[in-house]
Amino acid sequence: MAEVARRHLDIHDKITDSMVKETYELGKELGHGASGEVLLCKHRQTQQQFACKVVRKNAKMNDAQSMSTEIEIMKRIRHRHVVSMYELYETPKCLWIILELVDAGDLFHHLANNADYTEQMAGTHMKQMLAGVHYLHSLGVVHRDLKLENVLLSGVGGKYEVKIADFGLSALIRLGENGYDPEESAKRKRFKGLQEMWGTKEYFAPEVIDQAYGPQADVWALGCILHEMMTGQQAYPNHGDGDEVLYSRIKHGECRFDSPIWMKMSPEVRDLIAHMLKVDPTRRLSASEALLNTWVLGTCHGVHTKVPLTDAHENLSRKLREREKREKEKAARGNR
Repeated sequence: MAEVARRHLDIHDKITDSMVKETYELGKELGHGASGEVLLCKHRQTQQQFACKVVRKNAKMNDAQSMSTEIEIMKRIRHRHVVSMYELYETPKCLWIILELVDAGDLFHHLANNADYTEQMAGTHMKQMLAGVHYLHSLGVVHRDLKLENVLLSGVGGKYEVKIADFGLSALIRLGENGYDPEESAKRKRFKGLQEMWGTKEYFAPEVIDQAYGPQADVWALGCILHEMMTGQQAYPNHGDGDEVLYSRIKHGECRFDSPIWMKMSPEVRDLIAHMLKVDPTRRLSASEALLNTWVLGTCHGVHTKVPLTDAHENLSRKLREREKREKEKAARGNR
């Protein structure tokens, strides 16, 4: 019977794999994240293009609980600035998630390749990110891995819109009797029910390191993203001194704004980042509060807002070249 059961699971996987490939033409790899690879795919009947996230289940990250959570989250969310799920195929060994295709790449590559990116554009994109995150928090979803690579762009002709992606490390929190609150994600400021240190450590909020956190950790990560968008440098870079040194700097809030690079920007954006990177999550702006910020609303008209963020572009371009070099060297070692 055990042999039959084993064969049944294999057959189940093969049948589902066949169904996916009969319905969709799978193409090139678009990217890979913490929980799986993403492929370009095309519906054979309608010829409409999608993205297919392929997740191989295992006992570590892609366990039954985390898979169940990701699926539940993707079923719930429908927002202009969050990637949507269209279809799902599942077997005991694998998950195929058919997603909205976001065709303009991620924000990291966009900033690294676009020398004309301005503070005004950054304000528009941060407003969209905050709107998406506020929506998620109002649903009780904590993303837990917000970074430039997980912010995708959709559009043509220079008019790109943000799409938040990759919910493989996300969590659902209990909202209480009132459930979904479309008005005020600030009410979640004191939630501390999450404990796992999941995500990217350079974007960890202090309370994540203390292993008692909630939605406000996402706002900290957005503050780190905005810092990187404006300067091309991480707010809390890992200089190779070890995790304990990095975590100590984060918990002490050692993010400075005395570099000459900040003199090229509006003072309002420095103030916003400082309030998104408050060590105390109850004093940190929530997503809904940050949406009311004058810089985010575009109501401050400083002389710098339409000037390209040259320093950020140069720094991120250098990081991209270094990353591509490391990937080529790794591939070369693998082919030996």
